[in-house]
Amino acid sequence: MNYKLYILKKDLKEQGALYALSRIISYLFRPLTNLMKRSIFLINFWYGTLPNLKEKLPFYKPNPKFIKFPQTDLMQQVRKFWYNNLSDDFDLDGEKISRKDIFTYGGPNPRFTCPICQKSEWLSRVRQKNLFQSHNCPQVKECEELCKKQGDELWVHYHQNFDFFIGCDPNLAAPKGLFLRPKISADSLIPYCSQDRLISRWQFAYASQIDIVEEPPLNIDYSQYDFLFMGNEGCNRKFPRPNIPIILSCHDFYLKDKGYQWVIDWLKPDILLTAYPTQWKENFKIPSHTKIVFYPLFLPLFFTRINLVDKKFDLLVIGVTVGSLYKPRAQLAKQISQLTTHYKIEFSNRVGALGAKWKGKTYYIDPFTKQPVRYLNKWSEYLGSAKYVTFGKVADPKKQFLLYKYYETLGSGAIPIFPEVPDLKRLGIKAFEHYIPLSEIEGDNERLKYFLDNYDKYKYIAENAVKWYRENSDKMLFEDFENLIREITNYKYPKRLI
Repeated sequence: MNYKLYILKKDLKEQGALYALSRIISYLFRPLTNLMKRSIFLINFWYGTLPNLKEKLPFYKPNPKFIKFPQTDLMQQVRKFWYNNLSDDFDLDGEKISRKDIFTYGGPNPRFTCPICQKSEWLSRVRQKNLFQSHNCPQVKECEELCKKQGDELWVHYHQNFDFFIGCDPNLAAPKGLFLRPKISADSLIPYCSQDRLISRWQFAYASQIDIVEEPPLNIDYSQYDFLFMGNEGCNRKFPRPNIPIILSCHDFYLKDKGYQWVIDWLKPDILLTAYPTQWKENFKIPSHTKIVFYPLFLPLFFTRINLVDKKFDLLVIGVTVGSLYKPRAQLAKQISQLTTHYKIEFSNRVGALGAKWKGKTYYIDPFTKQPVRYLNKWSEYLGSAKYVTFGKVADPKKQFLLYKYYETLGSGAIPIFPEVPDLKRLGIKAFEHYIPLSEIEGDNERLKYFLDNYDKYKYIAENAVKWYRENSDKMLFEDFENLIREITNYKYPKRLI
């Protein structure tokens, strides 16, 4: 309860009274909403029948809400350069910016409508040094602040901006997608300390141009799009299925929530994109024509600070341990804590958990737990400071997912010790070549002590894991994603040149 009160206070401070009140109401009505989620009839009534009746009212005029950014001359030039695969370098008033520069650091920041601000902030980001040009305009202070921060790893989440993928232009030689999102806003697209959002923006910019629209997508001319992309929230508002390829991104799910299957049933996606193919195959009925595509949760090399040398801990134990689902992790932590007097062992049970609008440093001390919380490169750097990194299983055998933790530990420079899950084989990694199975040490501190005492004998595992990560992470994140988009658009657009 103390933790819930802390979250409420944080929401009140960061989001305001109305948002905090909505959270309280949502919490109070949770038993009712949980009941509804267990009934296909109620789900269809609330998200299908009622909206359909509303749309038939004579005064109802659907007005799709699109996210738009100011399209300055520079933004348009960069979009044309990038999506039409033009000359080798982009000319920014005599400064040459390569495709690799754009791929690594992104394009102009659309928040700046002042051309001097936009140019100096972008060039500062690409060159990773302060190249601010002094002038007078309403945005000059914000621009100067960002220019000064370039090159500082504590502001790594400001190093990129891939908003140039937002907004479809039929004259550009790149796939045109419609991204359907519930409850979107321009602020919700601003970069912040979240690897999920940064990576998805990066992937879309690499593979396609996108129009982003809030549900429901009514009165839309689908003929101008090559595909529709949306997430399976389990409570998506039902709409007539358009006659274009549909990619349904499927992430976490709750088995008692019938909404996930309901969405699959009426949408009948062409592609089911998921990081957990086995679980979605085993727990849901997938249409015969739907292709299930593996969508790994890598961190790109840009955010991976690999450390194979400087080791501060013998063992780092990570992962949430609060709640019945994580009871096996709590038991593992209790087992390992018996060795803390003989080895340098640290426990980190809360990572990167703060409000979505947080745009501060990538490291802070949580005021509730008093534990350090790290984001992006600082989290990766922290993992690599240990000789071994481990985390336990979850209690539900149907939720043994291939989570971010697997990828993060494999790319950190530590020797990973983790549970073996069904989809692990899809990565092509092998026990005692790239990782040590958790079953080797679970409930057996003598076996764990053996590994801790023989780090030099097993450090080749960390080296192999890092080599594998370097060879596969960016390829699977970007090239494989682009190939997916090219396949569903019948290869009618050229491959991106970097």
